[in-house]
Amino acid sequence: MTRRIRRARGARLSPLALATTFALFGCSSSDAPPDDGAQTADAGVETDATSELDTGAPADQHPRMLYAPEHKATLLARQSVAPFDAVWQQVRSQAADDPQLPAAGTPWTTSAWAPFARAAQANAILAWALGDAAAGAKAKRLLLSVRDDFETDKDNDVDIRIQGVLMPLVNAWDLLLATPWMTADEGKQAQTVIASITRKFVARYLDTKTDRTIAFVVTQNNHPLRGASVVGYVALAFPDEPDAPRWLDWATDQMDYLLTPKGHYVQTDGAVSEGPFYFAFGFAAVAPFLIALDRNSPAGTVHHHVCLTRNDVDPWSDNGCVDGEPFTMTNPLRDPAFYASLDWSVALRRPSGLRAALNDTHVALLAGGAFATSFGAGSHLTWDWANNATMPYETQKFDNLAPWYLAYVSDAAPTPPPWRNRFFPAGGHAVFRSGWGTSDLWMLLVADHGGARKSLHNHADGTSFALSAYGEDLLIDTGYYRPAELQNPFTMDAPSHNVVLVNGVGAPKRGFLNNWGDTDAFLENTLDGDAVAWAEARTTYESAEIRRGIAFARKRYAVVADRIASTVATPRTFQWRAHLWAGFDVGGAYALAGNRLTVDRTLGGLAIAAATTAGDPTFVEPAFTALRPPHVHDTDGSGNHAVADATIEAVSPGFLVVLAPYQQGATGDDAPLEVSALGAPTGSAAWVVVGSTAGAAWHDVAWLRDAGAPTALTLPDSHTLETDARFVLVSTAGDWALVSEGTYVALDGHPLVQGNTLPVVVGTP
Repeated sequence: MTRRIRRARGARLSPLALATTFALFGCSSSDAPPDDGAQTADAGVETDATSELDTGAPADQHPRMLYAPEHKATLLARQSVAPFDAVWQQVRSQAADDPQLPAAGTPWTTSAWAPFARAAQANAILAWALGDAAAGAKAKRLLLSVRDDFETDKDNDVDIRIQGVLMPLVNAWDLLLATPWMTADEGKQAQTVIASITRKFVARYLDTKTDRTIAFVVTQNNHPLRGASVVGYVALAFPDEPDAPRWLDWATDQMDYLLTPKGHYVQTDGAVSEGPFYFAFGFAAVAPFLIALDRNSPAGTVHHHVCLTRNDVDPWSDNGCVDGEPFTMTNPLRDPAFYASLDWSVALRRPSGLRAALNDTHVALLAGGAFATSFGAGSHLTWDWANNATMPYETQKFDNLAPWYLAYVSDAAPTPPPWRNRFFPAGGHAVFRSGWGTSDLWMLLVADHGGARKSLHNHADGTSFALSAYGEDLLIDTGYYRPAELQNPFTMDAPSHNVVLVNGVGAPKRGFLNNWGDTDAFLENTLDGDAVAWAEARTTYESAEIRRGIAFARKRYAVVADRIASTVATPRTFQWRAHLWAGFDVGGAYALAGNRLTVDRTLGGLAIAAATTAGDPTFVEPAFTALRPPHVHDTDGSGNHAVADATIEAVSPGFLVVLAPYQQGATGDDAPLEVSALGAPTGSAAWVVVGSTAGAAWHDVAWLRDAGAPTALTLPDSHTLETDARFVLVSTAGDWALVSEGTYVALDGHPLVQGNTLPVVVGTP
């Protein structure tokens, strides 16, 4: 069999197409742009390559897509075993649905046919697993009712929605052919309709230049991943279809490219450029395809690169795609290198179990991550599925994955992740946490660069951070607020994030589409530890280099140490911005008092104490306009929250800020910490932090110095601290110390750390 490959690389868009494309990158909502009606055929460059589509399971074996024959015993055994009994009930509820046929002449839509596909799939499961004849008859009726007039669809986001129709239809077909309730001829009838819809989908999205460029070329994200997954799924089901080899080649090519660092979507450390929300949205379709691929395309199968959807602009100009070039791939579900991306998502868990509100983000969890446990990944992915205070055992987020949860979650006992703090320097994320409980402390620092930030869903948030503690979000990122289609999200630019602003300005504003704006930030000098962990985020904008360090101390509080080097010799206004999860529409309370700030919510609160090397700043609230930056947010519904800026006029002020969370009503270890200012020498700032661990009191000193500032600091008890470092955080008991940009620190003349230029921790907690 010979296939023809059309090639279109380095596509550029007209202004109209650019505007239409821009409207598209709000991928998971219904905010589709107008249809410009363009259906320009792509002449391209044609090449020939011999297809080597090989299937592991025989094409006439059923089932072989959603389940294999051996899964029946697992499904039956799990009917009365928690949590799978609840998942079984979801499937039964879906089987009870009886959707109504769309009126004759109405356009084809996923919203009309997805209920048919879901109910057909659920009934087919009951028919196959339980021998339910009535369910078999209903599944067949629903399956054979679906129309194939896909060409009438007008939804410009159908490329990320059609999975909810085609994948369940394939599964219903596959399962029914393993029962007495559908004949081979009826199966062929269903195949004809499913393949026809797929062929028309491919003609629109792969073989029409405008739609392909809009949906897949400029995006390089969840759009091509979801589109490829559904096309590949149909190809695996129907290898006798003439176009199946090409469909599978494109699908596997996208997996090979985008799920590995070569596509700049996944970074070398596993971080994903478009953030945890859209990664989860894409993976919800990718996981079912990879499961079917594992069964139907054995290791070593030869595929061929298809370059139609490559982008030749930065950061993808090194894609090196050659049409028709053969390749083999390791299924990501069996690849520990890809497990790093699943672990990255787990690392970004807030204590609630929901992911960090990073980039364009609504409420997010890792949909389908637990499936990898059946292929060799760790049981912490099952733990992640189970331990979510907001959505435990969720199976419906993004896509209906309930049928897969019945079979592809390992029986291994779920355990929390084997790490606590995690650093992703390639992706630009540092995550600190005191533990994995819902009341533990959690903090995220962002510093992305290169391909990690050059994503349609990225925000200009280099050096931003967020913090949760004691069951409450306290300092937030603002999520994805985009009330109008043909514009960037309001929350995309620097003022909507917890960064330092210079005269009200942060990193350059994001442009449209692949016009990135923003500026690189770099995560450096990371250090893990129980007594103290540390990471630095470095960036430059507005003629100032900003090096933000975060020390996460005693699993109890944090210190933010910002060193600023301005090339402007005159004073400017520097604002240390904090987005508070309090005030206006989000409840809670907050109070500003000079250089102090408190946030109080039902379970926990936060005290912020800010100083600078140029004197004390004053917390000021920016002017408020409802549903406008910086106060607007949208992570789970839009609203307004309080914003406060520690503000000072200076040339190059270094900010030293203590973030001290506390549990409401607590006494002892979780009560508010005592944070007191020290009379620091000129060009420096210092705080003393006093608290207790297991009832034993401790005193820590945080000291930030400008270059050339005096090297001695007198402590309240007449002890003397000496250092040449820009920043130190020291336990006055002398059992540990953190040094940044220095070589020594001494307490009363006794060295604690010597001869090091990077942050160092000595001793034990």
